Amino acid sequence: MKLETNSEDVVFKVIDEQGNPNTRETVKFQLTNPFGNTVVLQGLTTYRAEPNNDGEVITSLQNPTVVGNYIIIAKLETDVTQSANAVIIVESLDDKPTDINNPPVVDIPIETSVKLSLVAGDKQTIKAGFASEDIIFQVTDEQGNPTTGQIVKFQLQDSTGSITTLQGLTVYESQSNADGQVKTSMQSTGNIGNYSIIAKLPGNAIQSANANIIVTAGLVDIFKVVAGNNQTIFTGDTSANISFQLIDAFNNNIPNEIINFQVIDPNGNIMDNGITTATSDVNGIVMSRLEPVSVKGNYVIKATLASDINRTVQATIQVVAAVPVLPSLGFGTFINEQAELIDNSAIFNGGIAVNDINFSQETILNAGDLIVIEGFITVADEHVGNKADIILLASYNSLNNPELFFMVDSGQNIQIWNGDLNNLIAYEEIASLEKTQFVPIYEGKLNDIGIWKIYFGYRLEDGTIVFNGNQSINCAVKN
Repeated sequence: MKLETNSEDVVFKVIDEQGNPNTRETVKFQLTNPFGNTVVLQGLTTYRAEPNNDGEVITSLQNPTVVGNYIIIAKLETDVTQSANAVIIVESLDDKPTDINNPPVVDIPIETSVKLSLVAGDKQTIKAGFASEDIIFQVTDEQGNPTTGQIVKFQLQDSTGSITTLQGLTVYESQSNADGQVKTSMQSTGNIGNYSIIAKLPGNAIQSANANIIVTAGLVDIFKVVAGNNQTIFTGDTSANISFQLIDAFNNNIPNEIINFQVIDPNGNIMDNGITTATSDVNGIVMSRLEPVSVKGNYVIKATLASDINRTVQATIQVVAAVPVLPSLGFGTFINEQAELIDNSAIFNGGIAVNDINFSQETILNAGDLIVIEGFITVADEHVGNKADIILLASYNSLNNPELFFMVDSGQNIQIWNGDLNNLIAYEEIASLEKTQFVPIYEGKLNDIGIWKIYFGYRLEDGTIVFNGNQSINCAVKN
């Protein structure tokens, strides 16, 4: 074609493995000018196209102002290693030889008999944060003999299809040695994806060679539990899934990492089911769960990297006795920030069992009797999923002393409460309230003669408290 005109349409076709038109793949175009430079914003009529029903995409060269060889490169947007080229030769307008006394200011293409080829380093897969091995290209003459002293320039095309010429490679220009070889390598990056290293001969846009490198997620930097920790389940039940996540130092999720799981029982022994194995998915997530057990206590799910046994993380599952039928304590009482009492939709159940007899909301027992006190909360819908503290209070009234209030902390330690809501301590911390929350309150003996009233509930992060204010669990202890 002539200078300052438009070329005819350049048509590329996308096909599937069976040779049928593929209409789903987006194609991007690039233009390489006679100087060997890539132009991505001007010079073509179209730089991105969707295939038509025949799988075809079309572009054309627009108004070139320099004579020489132009290359139109078409690449799949989803896989930049899939590409095709078209060469367009642009001639002067008068179609006459150039005046040797007044040559145009352009690079003169080198002889096409010189060939540039890839020798080593193609199709490498490296982890984020690691450099590639050497990528070696060779320049030869038309007889296949090494060409010494030939300048070769390198470009890096990243996973988005963008080309850089200033960073990412160890060498961007090299002169061929006695074997006709030049080499470069890709520096470490934290961005995963497909990369191409492009070698070109200056002034000859036709002669180029590519090497492809895939960067995958790096080494494990963060190994954590993201869901399912600190569950409370009943004997005979299966826990909800416990999700662990693996992330590298560049915040990439790490797939295909093998994790070994062990279950440690309340006595610290590894359970007989031994080691189970799972592999992380594309989101870096791997899951496990506790199968039904009959013994109460805290179980530990221990996750260990198969590639590094020193990297472990664990989740705890509390197994409690299956919930008995507990008496109703009615709707919960809601205390807002102004200390106002308001009924709400939370429902409370709870009771006391004496010497393994059925649970009652109120009972009389002898000092030294073995008792179990348990509670169950059906959490208000608007509070499900919130972070909260379980709180546990008891009032004690003997015949000869004024009423005292006690609160219980997470270590089962009993402390006197002065009645100030701001001084309430947490009995248990809940990362995310379930719709139903079981509260194991007390198991043992009561030896103090008098009247006991038991209160329990939950406190949200904003200070809101919901508890069994309409009905307490009551017991009278006698000699």
